[in-house]
Amino acid sequence: MNGPGQAAAWAEYDDDGGLDIFAGGYSTASMEDVGAFELGRPHRVSVSHLYRNNHDGTFTDVPPAGGLNRAITVMGANFGDLDDDGWLDVYLGLGDPSYEALLPKRMFRNEEGKVFQDVTTSGGFGKLQKGHAVAFGDIENSGNEDVMEELGGAYPGDGFHAALYRNPGHGNHWVTLMLEGVKTNRAAYGARIRVTIDEQGTERSIYRAVGSVSSFGGNPMRQHIGVGKAASIRELEIWWPVSGVRQRFGNVLVDRTYHVLEDANKLDVVPVRTFEIGKTKIAAPLHDHHE
Repeated sequence: MNGPGQAAAWAEYDDDGGLDIFAGGYSTASMEDVGAFELGRPHRVSVSHLYRNNHDGTFTDVPPAGGLNRAITVMGANFGDLDDDGWLDVYLGLGDPSYEALLPKRMFRNEEGKVFQDVTTSGGFGKLQKGHAVAFGDIENSGNEDVMEELGGAYPGDGFHAALYRNPGHGNHWVTLMLEGVKTNRAAYGARIRVTIDEQGTERSIYRAVGSVSSFGGNPMRQHIGVGKAASIRELEIWWPVSGVRQRFGNVLVDRTYHVLEDANKLDVVPVRTFEIGKTKIAAPLHDHHE
């Protein structure tokens, strides 16, 4: 990096099977540097970097960070899948302790691992407050990841309440996995997942690693994986780091939540209840038991 940073994250942004690194730029002399960057003028601010995994123990700095090389003082960050297309998007909480550091928070959509598109305005994410820890999670059990962000400054009179952004859905399919280790730790930290799908005639693999989250944010341990337009999963593979076991499941139904035990070669459907934030009525379980 070209200066100090704050939030960093491991994320498989390009779905090639290797965890990549996002390092958020933070340092700036004044908020005027942020405006200077946007206007193409000289500035003294560190920008964010994206490092692609070369699969040989080294990483390549992606120029210009796939669209994330912004002078926007990143304090919090995390990755999740807004539209269930299988490509991890990123939300950045911005600002610094000074009272004048009021910057709109920024959401970037991952366009097939090639570039991150700024969808802050279209998604209504640009709240003007200090942004801190960020979490993606399907709060309503609806198959869509919502976004939670801790907001507010450190100085007296600069506090603020947290924000919850409800995801309206985008019509794509998904699968949620609740992994439980036996020889591996019970929370399944370190387990690796590969989902292979046929999407409109094209085979594609989607990768996830349990526990790969931001240094200034956190997601649920259950793994929510968008699979786009795929009507089913050709193969689901799970690798457990301690036992070395590789579980493989074929023709897996989508739009379901599964529990997977490390030493049991089966998928158990978890009946989850859906609800809508702001309404008290609880719907019946989505699915019956299925193996």
